[in-house]
Amino acid sequence: MDDNQIVLGVLFTTLLLLLLVAGIFISIYMAGKRRLQQEVKIAQLELTYEKELRKVENEVSENMMEHFAQELHDNVGHTLTCMRIAIENKKLDEPEIEHTFLPIEGYLEEASQQLRLLSRSLNTEYIANIGLIAAIELEVDRINQLRRQKVHWQNAAGNLSLDHNQELMTFRIFQEMMHNSIKHSQARNITISLANNNGFELIVADDGKGFDVHQIEQSPKASGLKNIRKRAQMAGFTCSIESSPGAGCRYAIAQNTTTPITN
Repeated sequence: MDDNQIVLGVLFTTLLLLLLVAGIFISIYMAGKRRLQQEVKIAQLELTYEKELRKVENEVSENMMEHFAQELHDNVGHTLTCMRIAIENKKLDEPEIEHTFLPIEGYLEEASQQLRLLSRSLNTEYIANIGLIAAIELEVDRINQLRRQKVHWQNAAGNLSLDHNQELMTFRIFQEMMHNSIKHSQARNITISLANNNGFELIVADDGKGFDVHQIEQSPKASGLKNIRKRAQMAGFTCSIESSPGAGCRYAIAQNTTTPITN
């Protein structure tokens, strides 16, 4: 075998080895690409499933609240009406004691008005018809009538850039914020501000006793805070909760323009 044949043999062998190595690398690359595509597809399916699950969960929650609002209006409303009728009959039977029923009638009227406002605030269809701003004003009026805290309402939003589902979700978040401030904070003042300058933003702040946010969120008592964060995420909002002992609390949700909205 001469030198030329040896060189050709070496070149041929080297070429085969290079082709084999290239084939191995290409196979590994294609397998990795297919695996990545599968992982992306699985992640998309999981995300779609999560969105649908949240949507169904929200629909169930809203249906339950609407049913509760109707039951509250019908059953308690009927009881209050029966009480009014009983008082009127008693006044007819004993007109000389008619004046003694005046305080009771006043309480009944206040209870009836609170019942109407509360049932409206729980009724999804009613909230959808009047819109977010009117719904918040309705809730502010209801809470101010309770005379436990003074609610200060600042509306600088103008035309909101939210769709129907986002408005409803925002109102439910707002109700949860107000519930926390009224029940737990011992606040004298609650300030609500709504803005729509560089995107929608809702802030609820109180001057109550405050709390350690991290500590509360790690405890079983954190259902209210978790509901706020969960609903904000469902609506595609950013959410912040700022508080410390003795310093009140500030809740804020804002439209996240970098993240697609989850309806």
